[in-house]
Amino acid sequence: MTARLPAALGGPFVKTAAAAALALALVQPALGDVGVAASGPVAAAGSAAAGLQPDPQRPEWRSALASGVAARFDGYQLDRDRRNSTVLLSFGGQGDATWAAGLGHAARLRFQLYTGGERILFLPSDGEVEAAYALGRPEFRFVVGRLELARYPGLALQTLAQLSTLPGFEGSIPLAGGTVRLSYAVAPVEMAWVWYYGDAHLTHTAQVTTETDHPDAASAFRARVTFEVPPAVLLSLQADYLKLWGSVDALTSAEASCGVAVLERSVLLAASMRWQNFTRRNSDLTRLGASVSADQLLGQATATLVF
Repeated sequence: MTARLPAALGGPFVKTAAAAALALALVQPALGDVGVAASGPVAAAGSAAAGLQPDPQRPEWRSALASGVAARFDGYQLDRDRRNSTVLLSFGGQGDATWAAGLGHAARLRFQLYTGGERILFLPSDGEVEAAYALGRPEFRFVVGRLELARYPGLALQTLAQLSTLPGFEGSIPLAGGTVRLSYAVAPVEMAWVWYYGDAHLTHTAQVTTETDHPDAASAFRARVTFEVPPAVLLSLQADYLKLWGSVDALTSAEASCGVAVLERSVLLAASMRWQNFTRRNSDLTRLGASVSADQLLGQATATLVF
């Protein structure tokens, strides 16, 4: 038996129901996107501790690319006769994969590259690249292997290499109903190797053991907390710390960023400011045991496309 509406009510009722259904269809995607746990990026592609969350409607691998401009201030003087370049170009990319089968495992590839830090604008000068593989749930995973290479002339770093495995661990935890996400990575013990930039570096000498003579044990910590301000604003704070055990060498950095997600979270427009400091051994052999540090500010504006 089918109920029938009075003819006088049928027209207005159908129109009202259709309007309500349309409004609900428009609101539901927005509600579904609320929460940093959604699949969109939380920072510029290639940023540390900013992995893409898995999307059930897409394959295991998620990827993102970013491009923009950056400005660098202060830092180690690269050339005695000229000031350091201020304007740089910024490029980034990452791929994140998650497999739920068995114990659960994940893989990560990312890079963040800057050009123009040394004389020519389009030649790569600064940046970092990372590859990692981990086992476990998204909230807590054991890091089976992780390799990160970095070059920051503004910190007097020609090469900084980090290699870690167990007992390292990492994870990403949604909080406050998904509107806050905490991502972290801890390496209580890892292997690090350093080569200083230009005149700051010493090759092997009989007077002192330099960093390039052998790798050193180190400890590292990295964390990022992201807050979502509905409907599409993302505020993110990130911190890094690396300390080599056998020397004064230590890397510290802090970053704050603000972004707006558009086009159903497939694009993130973001601006960030990062402070970095590296403490190293003094290259003056008459002052053995002394330390010196270099720090720089790096601001950038980027656009990230996720697919």
